[in-house]
Amino acid sequence: MNTHAAFSASYATARAKFLEAANTAGMTLRSYEHPLKGRDGETLAMDVALDGPPDAEKLFMVTSACHGVEGYCGSGVQVYAAQDAKWRAKALAGGVAVLYIHALNP
Repeated sequence: MNTHAAFSASYATARAKFLEAANTAGMTLRSYEHPLKGRDGETLAMDVALDGPPDAEKLFMVTSACHGVEGYCGSGVQVYAAQDAKWRAKALAGGVAVLYIHALNP
């Protein structure tokens, strides 16, 4: 995936790309749905993916959308990182699990 393709112009598209990237990478994934829908009727959720063992010696957290509006940029970084096999392998080799928290504040 090229860098530009990792980024999205809508929450729904960003979420779909993140879920696909995490699933394709074989990450442990859990979603926490908000009881309300988005302005376009879409499901709002905080999605959490763990790349690596839950008992890893070190944990690196990558979050997006803590304040909402920066979510598009943060999501793109998460999607790109989740698809970067070389980066993921280097983290795992160093004893680092990566916890992606996508749309902390959807």
